[in-house]
Amino acid sequence: MYEIDGRNRAITLAGQAFIALIPLLVVGSSWLSASGDQQVDELFIDYFGLTGSAEEAVSLLFASPPDVAGGFSLGSFLILLLSIGSFSRSLQRMYELAWSRDAAPRVKAASAGLLGVFFMLVMFVGVGWVGHLLGPAGVPVQVVLSVPLWMILLRIELTGRATVADLLPAAVLTTLVQVAAGWWTHLYVPHLIAVDAQRYGVIGVAFAIVAWLVIVAYVLVGTAVVGYELSRWMSERGLTVRMMSSAGRLVPHHVHDQEGP
Repeated sequence: MYEIDGRNRAITLAGQAFIALIPLLVVGSSWLSASGDQQVDELFIDYFGLTGSAEEAVSLLFASPPDVAGGFSLGSFLILLLSIGSFSRSLQRMYELAWSRDAAPRVKAASAGLLGVFFMLVMFVGVGWVGHLLGPAGVPVQVVLSVPLWMILLRIELTGRATVADLLPAAVLTTLVQVAAGWWTHLYVPHLIAVDAQRYGVIGVAFAIVAWLVIVAYVLVGTAVVGYELSRWMSERGLTVRMMSSAGRLVPHHVHDQEGP
């Protein structure tokens, strides 16, 4: 963590995520309003079970403008792209440093970073809704879904410069931490939003979102660092395995080296 300046990277990621998240929610709210679907504030309120002043503050924060089309313009779309691009590059560079990889070529890094961010967003939303729908019984399902998804995401962020065997321990660790953090989010964030909304009004919702994103950012940086160290430790002791795609079976690492790909 010290070598990659993990504390500052977590704070930077949280700030960039917030700058990217708000335009994304505004644009998403405009799209949903135009199509007549449930709006972002309603989805947010329903997911966290908000009531009272917290519900009112969230509704005001994401309220659609009188002219729905005005919520989505070329300017807002460009701001959204720039914000997401900045966050995606910072996230990818964090994983490269945590995994002791050199910086990827600019074009390759940009495409992989954007793909990784959208994949992460879909993964978080999907796994989160599984937990929301199934309750505590859905934890095993979340774990089973998340491990391969995290392996794919890590491979994207590292632009393919890690093997399945190297990524498996990190994916398992990150999955367990993600599921625990997800349940913490579902239990504590509604209380945090309610308290801040009651104290500060609409801006209190933004304070709560920032606090939540800081925790998420520390989770991402911490699991990236510990996941790499765990993978390296297991590899050095011959505990990793490699998947033989042609045979469809798992073999020890040293057997794979003898038989070839």
